Amino acid sequence: MKKFFCALLACALCATTAFAFAGCGCSDNSKSNKKVQPGYEVPTTEPDLKDDQFGYFILSNNELMITRYDGDSQDIKIPETFNNYTVTVIGNSVFQQKKLKSIEIPDTVTEIQDYCFASNQDLKTVKMSKNVKKIGADAFFNCPALESIELPETIESVGVYAFTGTGISSVTIPDSKTFTSIDQFTFSECQNLKEVKLAGSVTNIADNAFNACPNKIKIIAPTGSYGINYAKQHDFDFEEV
Repeated sequence: MKKFFCALLACALCATTAFAFAGCGCSDNSKSNKKVQPGYEVPTTEPDLKDDQFGYFILSNNELMITRYDGDSQDIKIPETFNNYTVTVIGNSVFQQKKLKSIEIPDTVTEIQDYCFASNQDLKTVKMSKNVKKIGADAFFNCPALESIELPETIESVGVYAFTGTGISSVTIPDSKTFTSIDQFTFSECQNLKEVKLAGSVTNIADNAFNACPNKIKIIAPTGSYGINYAKQHDFDFEEV
């Protein structure tokens, strides 16, 4: 009798274990095994405020971030204010692949987030905020018609790939105590880039910051500065000023 009950108990335990494995979500069709798709995605959320073109997220009692663009204009003028709030941030991917041709960013904006204007093939002109501090990764990635960009003295950081694949022919890094480093691939694959003006405040440039630019780049920088040494190490043309 004792052997019978032991056998019965063992069968029950086996059945329970099998049941548990069957419902554990470990099959190939489970969400946990779903492949993550490449690219950058921003979760869809309803903005706090809206007008006929833009959606806004309230950052504080007096600041807004643009999080959505519902218009169809190819020439964009970012508003300085809306409903007594000041627009200070342009959010992730807001204008990505919107077929833009020109952008005017007001001086109230201090941050441009990742992928913000990426992949606008016809984007030719950008009027930059004079007070922008941060430009995110891939912010202007793959904008081959973009001919120039002006970075203000307020700039603190520019993300990786920020200007990769743009059509800029020259770039000036301003003399700024807050901006001292050029990150990886920041100006890579710029087909027209030939001249880079560096302030003496720049003390670090990634080896691949200008990767795959087909033209030989000339660096203009103060005599004896890091920029001149970088040019020599990477076989760039240089001019000391």
